[in-house]
Amino acid sequence: MTFNLPRLGRLQRKVLLAASTIVLLPMLAAGWFASEWVSTNFENRLEQWVTEAARANLNWLQAYQNDAVMLGRVLSDDPVYRQRLNEQPEEAIPQSVRRIAQELGINLVQVYTPDLRLVYSSLPIEMGTLWEPGQTEAVLKVTRRNRSMIAAIGITPVPRQGAPRYYLVLGSVLGQDFTKELEQLTGMQTRLYLRQGKRYLDFFSADGGAARPLPALPAEALERLEKGKKPWYGTHAEDGQYRGVYTPIVDSSGHVEAIMFSGLERRGVQEFLTNRLTMFLSITLIGLVLGALTGLLLSRLVLRPLGYLRDGVLQLGGQNFNASVPIDTDDELGDLAKAFNAMAARLREARDEQARRFQRDKLAALGELSASLAHEIRNPLGVINASAALLDRPDQDEARRAQLARMIREESQRVSNLVQDFLHLSRPRQPALAAIDPAAPLERALELALAGRAPVKVTKKFRHGGARIQGDVALLQQAWGNILGNALQAMDGREPELLLESLVENGAVWLAVEDNGPGIAVEIMPRLFEPFFTTKDQGTGLGLSIAHALVEANGGRLEAVPPVGKGARFRMRFPLIEETQR
Repeated sequence: MTFNLPRLGRLQRKVLLAASTIVLLPMLAAGWFASEWVSTNFENRLEQWVTEAARANLNWLQAYQNDAVMLGRVLSDDPVYRQRLNEQPEEAIPQSVRRIAQELGINLVQVYTPDLRLVYSSLPIEMGTLWEPGQTEAVLKVTRRNRSMIAAIGITPVPRQGAPRYYLVLGSVLGQDFTKELEQLTGMQTRLYLRQGKRYLDFFSADGGAARPLPALPAEALERLEKGKKPWYGTHAEDGQYRGVYTPIVDSSGHVEAIMFSGLERRGVQEFLTNRLTMFLSITLIGLVLGALTGLLLSRLVLRPLGYLRDGVLQLGGQNFNASVPIDTDDELGDLAKAFNAMAARLREARDEQARRFQRDKLAALGELSASLAHEIRNPLGVINASAALLDRPDQDEARRAQLARMIREESQRVSNLVQDFLHLSRPRQPALAAIDPAAPLERALELALAGRAPVKVTKKFRHGGARIQGDVALLQQAWGNILGNALQAMDGREPELLLESLVENGAVWLAVEDNGPGIAVEIMPRLFEPFFTTKDQGTGLGLSIAHALVEANGGRLEAVPPVGKGARFRMRFPLIEETQR
């Protein structure tokens, strides 16, 4: 596909070049400084956002410990609970408190003796390390079903005052649900890498497959995490897919047992706003577009009156006679706009007058058609009424009564045929189009027309070969039947001869039928296809009108043409759709 751009004039080119230069040069300088400032500032904002989200994740982990400590202190201060714990340590959480523990996310309950011997545990887990004396909160590595996990716990001595008799450990064993909860909280990707020997593995987001190892980090990042116990932010974290913060999770002994990652995926607008080169090129492109648009706008303002005239002419050419051109200048273009508006007004008046004339002609034709139909029906009805009146007289013999009944039937059939022909003319049947041999309907109609008649000399000159047209065989056969019927009536009293021809010409197929009758007078040729027009004493004048309507419904054209001999010649013409060799 090619696009033809309008040719710019010399003034338009000058305006376009000047505007582009004025806009582009300052845009280049401003673009460089803007891209530098925006990218740096946006990158700092992203780092701050991700860091705050990572801190919120760590606070969320801290919240588990705080809830565990709070519940433990409430239980430890209850003398009834202390008495029950002394009697039945395995009932570490009373039935009334279990629902509260579930709401707080506490799923680990353990009871230790003062010498840190485990008395009761709600989950079958193994502690990798225990908390330090005097410690009330801890993040510990645990093993459950041969799988490493993290437990955020709170340690409460029972009682809290004096020498403890037990240590109540409440907490949450954190798995995949914990990382999903953090993702919903901050809207960022969260991963938890647990220490496994010298490596860190993500056991929670592997969906049952192999655990994902911690991506390779710079040496200074690992040193900051493991030795400095401080978070590290990277713009290309997780193999370059995220901007994120790696936060160390330290157990009670000061060892880093896990690393939590919180990151924002690198994509879309943020990549654009942090890429200096891309932003600079985009600003430069915007400058070019703005310069071009400014130049085009100025050039359009200069040529606007001509544009109005062009649009008006196009609308007028599209038969929109209400088109007008605004007059906003007093020069030659203004005079031209006034002349155009006056011409459009005269054309509107001519169109309205033509529409009124067409309406009058249509009503006149309708009246003429109604009068013709009433005239054709009145005569048979007169015969029917007279015959019915004679049948009522008692002096009629049986032969006369049979004759009158026959006349009533014949005239009734005549009225029925007249009404049927009129319906065919006013509401022609929709054709069922198919690829057909154009001569097939003609030959079938000829066969039916000659059945039971005296021999007729028929000459066929079909030269359309294997050409095909789109048509309905039944409707075209009916059209040819009306034409052949008129031809056979016209040849009464003569030695009848019919000539049938066909030819392919200029992408169309035409078929013609010619008789050797008296022919058609030149003065009646324009009225041949008018409804109810006939030159015969007996006839409705609808045969040729119906044939004309049926041919047009099939996409063809019916016309009376000069004959080869002295009779009448009718021709149908159809578009060619297919031509094959026989």
